[in-house]
Amino acid sequence: GINAEYGISKHNLLSFAMFRSLIIVLALSAIFAKDVTILTIDQLNAGRKGPPYDSTTIVMNLADDAKLIDFMNKAQNEGTFSFDYTMHHLWGAYITTVNGLYADSTTKQYWQILGGPRLKPTQLGASSYIPADKRKSPL
Repeated sequence: GINAEYGISKHNLLSFAMFRSLIIVLALSAIFAKDVTILTIDQLNAGRKGPPYDSTTIVMNLADDAKLIDFMNKAQNEGTFSFDYTMHHLWGAYITTVNGLYADSTTKQYWQILGGPRLKPTQLGASSYIPADKRKSPL
């Protein structure tokens, strides 16, 4: 998921990576399209994957093979979600800002994407991760 509430001051940040989480919840909307709900927790190292969420964005009717970045772009184009990223030539999109909240890599703050039925960190980034429908994901 994507998280970014500044619950701790920058001078109190620990030397290891601080993660914000983007949580993906999926719902089937049609045979060849799916809906994805993007949930954000806007807090550094929140230690939670469940409610309460700081924002909820529903993105509907994208192709079954659409990548997370496609859902994020559609939500941004619809005005219901905002984000920014830099593009790395090997790794793809590196998410830097979500809904106006900036992840600062110089202080080891990053957006972490959680997905799947148990909302675990994904092994892929936003430009490679394909959210799967919950009914198709193994438990």
